[in-house]
Amino acid sequence: MKTLYSALKRTHSLCCTRIPHTAQPTLPTRISQRCMSNPTSTGAGVAFDGKETTKRGVFFSNKPKANNDLRKPVTAYPLSPTKPVPPEIPRPPYAETGVVPPSPFVHQILLHDETTIPQMRRAARLARRVLNYACSLAKPGVLTDEIDTAVHEAIIAEGAYPSPLNYAGFPKSVCSSINEVICHGIPDGRPLENGDVVSFDVSCFVGGVHGDNCATVIVGDEQEKDEIGVDWRGVPYKANFESEEEEAMMKSARRLVHATRESLYAAIEAIGPGACLSDIGGAVQDVADDYGYSTVGKYQGHGIGEVFHCAPFVQHFRNRDYLELVPGMIFTIEPMLVEGSGDCFEWSDHWTVATSDGGMSAQFEHT
Repeated sequence: MKTLYSALKRTHSLCCTRIPHTAQPTLPTRISQRCMSNPTSTGAGVAFDGKETTKRGVFFSNKPKANNDLRKPVTAYPLSPTKPVPPEIPRPPYAETGVVPPSPFVHQILLHDETTIPQMRRAARLARRVLNYACSLAKPGVLTDEIDTAVHEAIIAEGAYPSPLNYAGFPKSVCSSINEVICHGIPDGRPLENGDVVSFDVSCFVGGVHGDNCATVIVGDEQEKDEIGVDWRGVPYKANFESEEEEAMMKSARRLVHATRESLYAAIEAIGPGACLSDIGGAVQDVADDYGYSTVGKYQGHGIGEVFHCAPFVQHFRNRDYLELVPGMIFTIEPMLVEGSGDCFEWSDHWTVATSDGGMSAQFEHT
C-alpha cells in the first residue's frame, strides 16, 4: 500500500469524528454538479412537503407543547450487559481493552490497492446487509437493545466483529440515535414509539478491515399498499392517521429523512478522481440550504480501512479543505441534517449527542 501525506489531527469518536480539524494541503477546487433528487424515495408533495414550502426556523419540535404530546424528549433507559464475541472471531486492536492505539494514518492518507479494495468491499457489503436488517426491525414497541442484540448476532454469525463494541469503551454493537439524538446513541431499554426518527449506524470488522454505514427510518410509518409513495427502502408510507398532529409529525419526519439522504447522494455525485475534498461539504450544504435545514458541523466523516477512523476527515458543510481526491482513497460520507440549529451537546454518558434546541435529526452514511 502507499500513503499520501496530509496534516490532520487525530480524534477519538465512534462513528463520526469530532472537529477540530486542521487545514489540508491547498489544491484547486473543482466545481461539481450535484444530483438534484433522491431516486429511490417518492411522494414529495403528497407524502411530505417539497423544498419550496420551507419556513426557516419553524419545525415540528419534540419539546412538550399544549398541542403536541406525541413526541417527548429522549431520555436514557437501563442498559443490558455487554454482549460477548466468540473467541475465534478476529478482533480489532481495541476490542479487549477499549483503548484505541495510535495510528500513522492520522497524518497520512492510506491509498488502498488491489489487495485491500476487495476486503473493503466485503466489509462494507456485510455492514450494509446488517444495516438493512436493523432498519427492518424498527417497529413500535421494539427495544433498541433488542435491535442491538439482533445486529450483534447477525455480525458474529458472519465471522465478523461489531466495530463499535468497546471502541473507546462504547458498550454496544450498534449506535441507535432517536429523534433529537444526532449520533452515538447507546441502545437501551427504551421501546421505540410511533413516529420516532431513528438512525442506526452499523459497522463491522472482517478480513482485517472495517465497513461503516448508517441510515434513518421512521417508526410506524408504513403500510402494505403504496397509496402516496414509498420511502428509500421501497416501503409504502402510511396514508391514514389518527390525528392531524400525527400526520404533521410524520410528514415533517419524512421530509427531513428524504433531504438527508438526498444530501448524501449529492455528495457522492460530487466526488471522483481529481475532485476536491471540499466539494463534499459544499454539496451537502447546498441540499440543507434548499430544504431550510442545518448541518451538524461538530462531527465529520473519515478515512477507513484497517483503522476504524483515519484521514482524510470529511466535513459536511462548506469548507476550505482543499485536498485532491485520488484513486485508492476510501472514506465515509455521513451527513447529519437537523431541524433548527446545528448546535449540539453531549449527554453525561459521554457518547450520546443531541440537538441543543430539540430539533429532529437524521443521518445517512456510505463508505
